[in-house]
Amino acid sequence: MRTILITSGTKGGTGKTTIAINIAVVLAYELRNKAQYPVVLLDLGIDSGTATMLLLGDVETRLPYTLTDYLMGRIPDPLSTLYVKTWQVGDETFKLVFTASLGQYPSQVRIDRYLLRGLINAVSAVSPLYVIMDSPALGLSYDTLTTLLEASDNVILVSIPDHSSLRAVGNVANLMREMKVSNKLLRPILNMLNIKYPMDALSNLPWTRLVKDMVGVEPHVIPYDELFPIVRQALEIESLKLSFYESPALDAIFKYIDYLMETAPP
Repeated sequence: MRTILITSGTKGGTGKTTIAINIAVVLAYELRNKAQYPVVLLDLGIDSGTATMLLLGDVETRLPYTLTDYLMGRIPDPLSTLYVKTWQVGDETFKLVFTASLGQYPSQVRIDRYLLRGLINAVSAVSPLYVIMDSPALGLSYDTLTTLLEASDNVILVSIPDHSSLRAVGNVANLMREMKVSNKLLRPILNMLNIKYPMDALSNLPWTRLVKDMVGVEPHVIPYDELFPIVRQALEIESLKLSFYESPALDAIFKYIDYLMETAPP
């Protein structure tokens, strides 16, 4: 079981959740014959629950228990927060297990290291090959980030062409150096890059160069794609609705998944 943290540090709006959920869904499909539940997606975005809403396909859905209930001590068993989404593709099915993060009072929720360890231990009971953790952005404290980094086997940093975003992922990279866990870092992602404007107007340097200078690793580029927000508005998951022939962003995500499976096999 390989646990992968996807984070943008404290910067929101980077498309981190879009990347996390599409990686999880595609991996679940690719590995459907390798395990009954090949992938678990931990939606730790307590502040939004975006991944949960996309998987449910309905903002009005009410669930018995969510991750908020577990993290606030209302329920002792984290397995109660796990749900299964099943898709039919031709004659085959594939499944994704996910934690539901819809809930009230997100500002009161803290991701305690012992509770997170209990959650990951519980997840191991379903024998997944990958656990994808979509980290929170708003309210991501130093302690929470440290806890998430400690619990991860690998880390994917997601940035956009924006200086505040670069600083946010740079702070995570620096923390990883301080913790001596830089070896966990996978190739970072530069998301939503308009290929017509690859240069930063302030420094006159390519955005890819700025990410590499900040993080220390050459980034994988996912170009801006206007089809993505259209799909998202319909509460659909991009990789289930688009073709990589029509979507350069989805094509780039597929290529990153190939890299992920080769570099960080389960």
